[in-house]
Amino acid sequence: MVCGAHPHQQDNLCTACSLDIPWSKNSCDVCATFLSYNKLDSNQICLDCLQEPPPYTKTICAFDYFAPISGLLNQFKHQRNLAAGRLLTSCLSKTITKVALKDKAMMPQLLIPVPLHKRRLRQRGFNQAQFIATGLSQSLNVRMNTVVCHRPEYQSPQQGQTRKQRLEQMKGIFKVTPKKADQRISRIAIIDDVMTTGATAQALSTDILNSWGGPLDIQVWCVARAQPQNIRLDW
Repeated sequence: MVCGAHPHQQDNLCTACSLDIPWSKNSCDVCATFLSYNKLDSNQICLDCLQEPPPYTKTICAFDYFAPISGLLNQFKHQRNLAAGRLLTSCLSKTITKVALKDKAMMPQLLIPVPLHKRRLRQRGFNQAQFIATGLSQSLNVRMNTVVCHRPEYQSPQQGQTRKQRLEQMKGIFKVTPKKADQRISRIAIIDDVMTTGATAQALSTDILNSWGGPLDIQVWCVARAQPQNIRLDW
């Protein structure tokens, strides 16, 4: 799918491309931001997360948001290329499995895809986060819930906005109905396609925590994490 060759290999990705694409590495365990080696602590957590911890405890992403992943995500999200979506979901599933082998206790009991407003859903025709969550639910054998959270407020596109602007715009966007989920659940994962500033994950995590009846650990699982452009050289 990336190079146009026909290797007939699993996931539609040849060995050369699998080695060449920008897999996420050397990133903060909490927010998946790239870290220089001299900034790592023993738990591999960035200074921002140490000083101001977000409401979620862990972020797992397969890739940094660079070409050709950015192109595949654009085809999937805006052109409804579902083959690209299946490939990206498979890569994320494998990444999560590797993490789970090191820490089996991190596996959530429930997956919650980031909801779309009904207007955006009509425009796009499908919810890309729900598509990814469905694939992960099947491959990892973890339940998915698409009704506990919804998005009653429409939001204009966030491109070009600062993190502060995005956080402000995200206030009150989501509505959480805990009674539509098993309240015995104590570990969930929020599913999305791309994590840019973390504003969406922070807003949804906060709303879920504020509405839940008991203690809850929240992770964020996404296909790619946006990074500063100069990080490409380090990668």
